[in-house]
Order: sequence, then C-alpha cells, then structure tokens
Amino acid sequence: MDMEPHEHRSSAGFPVDQPLEALKADHHFVRQLFERYLSTHDMKVKQEAGPRILALLDMHANLEETVFYPKVHEADPSLVDHCEQEHQEARQMMDQLSAMNVGDAQYDQLMTQLRDSVMHHVESEEQSLFPKVQQSSIDMTALGVQMQAFEASMVSSQARASDQSTRRT
Repeated sequence: MDMEPHEHRSSAGFPVDQPLEALKADHHFVRQLFERYLSTHDMKVKQEAGPRILALLDMHANLEETVFYPKVHEADPSLVDHCEQEHQEARQMMDQLSAMNVGDAQYDQLMTQLRDSVMHHVESEEQSLFPKVQQSSIDMTALGVQMQAFEASMVSSQARASDQSTRRT
C-alpha cells in the first residue's frame, strides 16, 4: 500500500472516457486508507496512513474544485454548491490535522470526524451528483481529458517540489 496518492487506479491510469469511475476509484481508495488508519493501534501504520489520507484528499479536492465542479455545475447548481461547501469543511479539518502529530488523541478524534464527513460527501456525490452528471449533456470524454491533464500537471508539480526539497537536504 505504498503507492503515491494518484497511483491507486489500474495500470491504465485515468480512464478519460469514464471520469466518474476515476473519482469513484479515489473514493474507494481513501475509504480503505481511513479503515486502515482507524482500525489499528500500530503507530507505524498510523504515521504512514494519516499523511497519505491528507495528500490523497488534497489532490482529489483540487481536481474536483478546479476541473470537475466547474464543468458539471450546470447539472445541479445547488448540489455542486453543497459539495463545494463540504470540501471547505473537510479542508478545515485537514488543516488542523496537518498541524498536529499523528498519534495525538485529538488527531485520532479529528481523523474520525474527517472520515465521517468525507464518507457523507462521497455518498452524496455518488448517489446524487454523479447520476445527474451522467444524465446531462456534458461531454464525458472532454471532461475526462481535462481532469487527466490537470491531475498529470498536479503530479508533476509535486514531483518537482519533492525533488527540490530532497536536493536541499
């Protein structure tokens, strides 16, 4: 389970003709990471899973906020606005978690709250928003290509930042 946040999809990578499947794969992977984190007392597992959850959620939220939500807003404006509001709530918890040490009692409590909030959000996307997007006239392949391009750009930016921080040490 030591994949990068974007590497949990099949070897085919981003299914450009099925962008909703890519988002569902992210949802499934983060659900597994939350279970892994919250079901163990092994500090080494928590120290690995906690930051990976935050990294995956950050990448996923950036992808949805920058490309997906603006492109699908017309499918159900109030629902997309609600999803964006849920992202803001999750980001506040993620910011708090980033400032804490894994293993603090408050960290575990907040991680549980974050999981509950994210799983509620995932359910509303998958049960309500995604079906409306599928029934809309939105060009799924065009959406998928834009999402793939954004994700590739995010990944390469992170790699460059990582290279630079490694060279400084």
